[in-house]
Amino acid sequence: MSWLTPQLSKRVQIGNPTQTPNDDGGADFSFDVLMTIWMGIKPVSYVGRGAKYIRGEQVNEAITHEFKCRSIAVASLGREFGAGFGEGFRFMPGLMALKSDYFLFLQSGSTVKGRLFKIHSVTDQKEQREYLNISAEEIEERGTGWPV
Repeated sequence: MSWLTPQLSKRVQIGNPTQTPNDDGGADFSFDVLMTIWMGIKPVSYVGRGAKYIRGEQVNEAITHEFKCRSIAVASLGREFGAGFGEGFRFMPGLMALKSDYFLFLQSGSTVKGRLFKIHSVTDQKEQREYLNISAEEIEERGTGWPV
């Protein structure tokens, strides 16, 4: 376990996207920060004729980066219960704490500057329930006014 911990060196906010109506008739995109944790990040490389691979598996062309985090750090996400098919029936929204509709915000010097990523998939590393591998697509840079 200790060999991987030094690689988790980046502060990342996990956010749930929200749209709020604006005065122009459209909607403003923002996200509610669910938690901030330490993660590792590395870009996905191209192999051969432009196909992208992570650990020998071909992945979606939109994926630009892979994140890694401890499973225990995100274990509290997705544990809330909600109303289900009737008033008395309760359900659990999902078994995986991180969902593909969440966003990752890689902080760069402050909590409002950094890079935004959309989660595409989450896998358990070697099914040991210790670390999660997260495939994500970089959306834009935030806080500086410049798109990537």
